[in-house]
Formats: sequence, C-alpha cells, structure tokens
Amino acid sequence: MRISIEHGIDGAKLAVSRGDAIIIVDTIRASTTYVNAFGSGAKRIIPCSDREHLNLKNLEYKSAIKSGERLCKRIEGYDLGSSPKEMSNTNLEDKIILSSTTNGSKMVVASSESFLVVMGSFCNATSVVDFFSDKNCDISLICSGRLGEPVIEDNLCAEYIKHKFENPSKIFRLSNDEIIMECSKSPSYDMLKSAGLEDDFNFCMDIDSHSIVPVLDSDGFILL
Repeated sequence: MRISIEHGIDGAKLAVSRGDAIIIVDTIRASTTYVNAFGSGAKRIIPCSDREHLNLKNLEYKSAIKSGERLCKRIEGYDLGSSPKEMSNTNLEDKIILSSTTNGSKMVVASSESFLVVMGSFCNATSVVDFFSDKNCDISLICSGRLGEPVIEDNLCAEYIKHKFENPSKIFRLSNDEIIMECSKSPSYDMLKSAGLEDDFNFCMDIDSHSIVPVLDSDGFILL
C-alpha cells in the first residue's frame, strides 16, 4: 500500500490516472461538514462543481436540500451553507443534499473517476484509516487547498492521516493542541472569523469526533 499526498485538481487527476483510491481532505470545511451532515441523518450528499452543476442536479433530485458557500458565506437562495455546526444542529433525516463549495466539492468531481473516493478530515481520521484496513490498494490524499493555493490545515491533516496509516503505533509529531495552534494560523481560520463562523473551527479540529466515513457512490456520498 502506497500512501501519497497530492494537491488540488491536478493532484486529483494524477491520482485518478494512477488508479489510486482517493481521500479528499478539505478540513475547513467541506470534509467536516459532510461528516456532520451524515451525523444528523443525511441520506446522500451530492457534490457539485459549481452552481450550474447544482441546478442541473436539482432537476434530477427535485426535493433535495441546496447547500453551498462562497468564501464561507451561504449562497443566496440556498437552504444551508457549508457549516459543520449548522449541519449538526439541523434535522437532516433521510435528506438528499446538493453541495457546492468553494474548494471541496470541486475536488470530489475532479476525483470521481477513481474506483474509490472518501471524505477525510481530523474529525474522522481514525475511522478513515480503519475503513481501508481490508483493502489492498494505493491511496492518494488530495489536499483541497483554498482558491488553488495550499493551506496549513489540509497539509497537516493529510500528514496526520498518512502517519496513522504508516506508523499506527507511534505518536504524531504534534500534540492535538499543537495541531489546533498550527491550523489557527491559516487564512481559512481568518476567513471563518471574519464571517462570524469561528465556532466551525472547533468542529473542524475535533479529532476523531465521528466514526463516519462518507463513500462516493456514482454521483453522491453515502454511508456503507
């Protein structure tokens, strides 16, 4: 089993070309948001590359909830933003969610030709590693980044998950508090603060708070 860390859409395309399984890492916030949405009962989450793509999917899934953000702010006219706190406080039992985010949903669409795509973050890191325990495949962790640029939290989360694959009995080089401190230096954190969504950061940094692993099935994530 080879574990690679790649970045952005080009990294996703490279991983697909190699035939790798893919773990999408969008720590702040799509990966964490999807996990919390499933924690609130969501049935299916369909990532969309942009608003036009979402509108097309809405023709197919007419009763779906529209969820999305641009620069952390809820898209006007949508039912929900892309906030893990909001998802955790919303009853989503048996709901289908159409999702358009600034970074993460685009990365899923770019990775969708892989035979296996899951969403990973600090909140489900151990469960993601356990999910692959009976699978003999190479894996690429795709760091979504922010507006095409790498970000601290995705790089660090991918490194953390890679470490758990390769050195399960060893302690990671940073403590949980040090991870939080490093991630708080990210422009993603500054953006959350400026949008009044600082509480979301705590959800994103809550390591192993969930045992949920969203798995891509055709056009959307489900729980197996």
